[in-house]
Amino acid sequence: MKIAVLGSGSWGSALSVHFGDKGFEVVQWCREEEVVDSINKNRENRLFLRGVSYPENVKATTSVEEAVSEAEVVFSVIPVQFTPSFWEKYREFLRFKPLVCASKGIEVETLKTLSQRYEEIFGSLENYYVLSGPTFAREIAAGLPAAAVVANVELKKALGIVKRLNTSVFRLYASSDVLGVELGGALKNVIAIATGISDGMNLGNNARAALITRGIHEIKKLGKFLGAKEETFYGLSGVGDLVLTCTGDLSRNRQFGLAVAKGREFGGKQVVEGVYTVKAVMELARRFSLEMPISEAVYKIIYERKNPEEVMRELLSRPVKEETL
Repeated sequence: MKIAVLGSGSWGSALSVHFGDKGFEVVQWCREEEVVDSINKNRENRLFLRGVSYPENVKATTSVEEAVSEAEVVFSVIPVQFTPSFWEKYREFLRFKPLVCASKGIEVETLKTLSQRYEEIFGSLENYYVLSGPTFAREIAAGLPAAAVVANVELKKALGIVKRLNTSVFRLYASSDVLGVELGGALKNVIAIATGISDGMNLGNNARAALITRGIHEIKKLGKFLGAKEETFYGLSGVGDLVLTCTGDLSRNRQFGLAVAKGREFGGKQVVEGVYTVKAVMELARRFSLEMPISEAVYKIIYERKNPEEVMRELLSRPVKEETL
């Protein structure tokens, strides 16, 4: 099967390497000419996934038309804040292709998920799929076992594409809850920043576990309010992705939180989606009068430049209440 991967970051590159290793014919679109040259000439994305070897059946290009023209499935792996404008620009090339969105976040300008923006641009969600779950790029590229979920508004269609893309080490499950799968993948990044800050302050494993547990409560609260199914947040794109991102040191959001706690600048060329997502989350929470204390704490630290120790004290000194699930 022929696959197009739109995006040159570590996740798009990992998907290209994985499916190439499994015998798919892959064309990866990259914005940067230097990345295209690195992949085609050196069989390595030295800018975003250094040290990982590309199989020969993966080709890179700077032409979207070339990437998608013969593709049977298109993966969209572009930073969320730039994705809608990209889809608009290349609408005619993408409109009739099954598109699997593997980006995680909420558009800050509109406070909408990418499925909502896709429907506005293309007029239907018929060809839209979302992929999410506990998946670190380097582990996928290395061929280590993982599982994720693919959602489409029609479960039958989600099952169909899962059967085509499932491999021996990357097990895929199907869902019809597009919104829930998207929100789980987006909102967990905010909690991952919080746990990174907590760990950076040496608050211990107990504090980390509490943040993860109450974090899923916040994710579920906003998700249910927006119309997602509660059970989705207990699956791979919810609890699964949340636990991985909050505890694994390959997580950019966790590493960002660690850097914030220690007063360091966060390096790296990759986008930290949680920084944008927390801004959208707080706008939504205020609009709908939802209490989301962990997200609010992260927002105060990042955007109001408040001292992490002061904010954590505020979080811990909130009035006692009954535990709600």
